[in-house]
Amino acid sequence: MDQQRLRSRVIDLVGVSSVTGNEQEAVDLVASWLRPVADTVDLWVTPMDELQADADYPGREVERRDVPVVAARIKGDAPGPTIVLTGHVDTVPVGDASRWTKDPGGEVEGDLLFGRGTADMKAGMVAAIEAFTQVAESGRSFPGELVLVAVPGEEDGGTGTLAAIRRGWVGDYVVVVEPTAAEGDPEIVVSHGGALTFTIDVEGRTAHAAVRREGVSALDGFYTVYEALRKIEAELNDAETDERMVALGLPYPTTIGIVRGGEWASNVLGEVSAEIRVGVTIHETVSEAAERFESTLRDAIAGDPWLDEHPPTITLTGARFGSSSIDVNHRLVTTVSDAAEAATGTTPSRIGAPYGCDMALWTRVGRAATLVYGPGDVKWAHADDEHVSLSQTAQVAEILVDVVGRLQAAPEEA
Repeated sequence: MDQQRLRSRVIDLVGVSSVTGNEQEAVDLVASWLRPVADTVDLWVTPMDELQADADYPGREVERRDVPVVAARIKGDAPGPTIVLTGHVDTVPVGDASRWTKDPGGEVEGDLLFGRGTADMKAGMVAAIEAFTQVAESGRSFPGELVLVAVPGEEDGGTGTLAAIRRGWVGDYVVVVEPTAAEGDPEIVVSHGGALTFTIDVEGRTAHAAVRREGVSALDGFYTVYEALRKIEAELNDAETDERMVALGLPYPTTIGIVRGGEWASNVLGEVSAEIRVGVTIHETVSEAAERFESTLRDAIAGDPWLDEHPPTITLTGARFGSSSIDVNHRLVTTVSDAAEAATGTTPSRIGAPYGCDMALWTRVGRAATLVYGPGDVKWAHADDEHVSLSQTAQVAEILVDVVGRLQAAPEEA
């Protein structure tokens, strides 16, 4: 393992700003690392119009015209499984840089690298690239293929992964190197919920504040919707039976992120518009979750005199993160577990996650056995002073090399 190369590459990739919608420079940098070692490197751009017309379009949160992706392949000298290592290069914005105590563009302190995108998930991306490079430099005496896919657009739905799958970059086994370490060695995410973004518009009747009884405040109607949302959230989570999702406490949260309304302080509020995030269970598709949410919300607010006559509009907008899961005894899971235990001396836990990620697209659209395993703690994702352990990143790279070798060792079982 070339520790210095890995360290330098993580720092370099973090140093490239790649907020969702502006990832081309980061994708190009990854491509430059892959070209010297891969048998095939595919760097392309998919128009957004093409993806929006796709039946599995995962939505988006930002405006963009195209989606740049890079994929690479190493082909062995015998038939065998296709193993995919994948991650995303896009990040959320830095936010208020004055709240950071370290440089958001990258700052090393001991074993820790601080910066936006360190944990989520440029360290994992570089660990996958290093594993790919190690295998490439060791020759081609193995069955099957090893593929590396670096995508944009994960933070707002997954357009990059959909573009890669539609381009034909699919496999038998997929490891998504999102951060799965919780104050220690990485765990294996075997199931995760999804999330949908809805906009709910509630109508009122405006009037002068001096005669407010002549109007109807949209805030009152929104409060009825709010109470219904909390009830729906509780019922959805109480109904979950998967032990790994139950262990999360609230695997499918409902969050009201934006509320807008009103034009003048002396008016009765005539409208409220709210953007909310709701959960997708591991037992349903995105379409099923959307239909379930709208019908249960309308049922929950039925009987309110004003809302019965002026029903809120409920519109699916923004990202559509699907959910997915893999059997805890699947060969991919046991292989990653065995390789991690061999390297760390500890058997990684097999856990559920309350967030959406590209695992769902690889599982549901790519039809691959998929799990999530990577360096970094997700609690630092999107946070001020986001950081990752450089030694943990190197260790994950070593484990990924071992995982690839183990999966290639008995391709007839793929």
